[in-house]
Amino acid sequence: MAEYNSGSSSGSALPQQPANTTLPDKAELWRWSLLFYPEVKNTCLVWQDQYGLNVNLLLLLLYLQRQQLLCSSENIKLLHQSLTAQQQFTLPLRQLRRSLPADLNDQAAQQMKQALLQAELCSEQLEQQQLLATLALCTLDHAAPADPATASAPAATTVVSLTELYLQWLGAAISPILQQQIFDLDQHAIQLDFQTPKSLI
Repeated sequence: MAEYNSGSSSGSALPQQPANTTLPDKAELWRWSLLFYPEVKNTCLVWQDQYGLNVNLLLLLLYLQRQQLLCSSENIKLLHQSLTAQQQFTLPLRQLRRSLPADLNDQAAQQMKQALLQAELCSEQLEQQQLLATLALCTLDHAAPADPATASAPAATTVVSLTELYLQWLGAAISPILQQQIFDLDQHAIQLDFQTPKSLI
């Protein structure tokens, strides 16, 4: 995934959202990503490289969870698979950008690296739009709200962790260390100072 800077393919139909459902706005989700991602970048990139996690999907799941909304593992699978075509653009751009020497001094080389970064960010935005289009095919449920003031351990949260569901679907072994990382990430997303609608449904 590109370093954010603040400056469907399943073949099966899922129920449409009820008429009164409001899905996340693409501009709002992008603003959330720009604000949240830099603070959790290291964890996201480790999971991306180690488990094949898509960071844009993780950000969407954390955004939904912040709103006390849940989706099933089957829906997470649908969302992940919906990005297959877009990844044909994003992944090569990321690999090319990463292959450039970090200490480039030549102005032209720096301009090329910046151009690759902008192209990758554009592709990331398209990924989020694809996720939102696929989310319209998913059924979201309300969850009991978590109280970050009293939650002091992974077992204390009352919200099912969509982060953990996603990692489990990817085949990650949920060790105590990983469980704590998941909990910390989930709590950070809940506590982040970002104005979102009181409810998306």
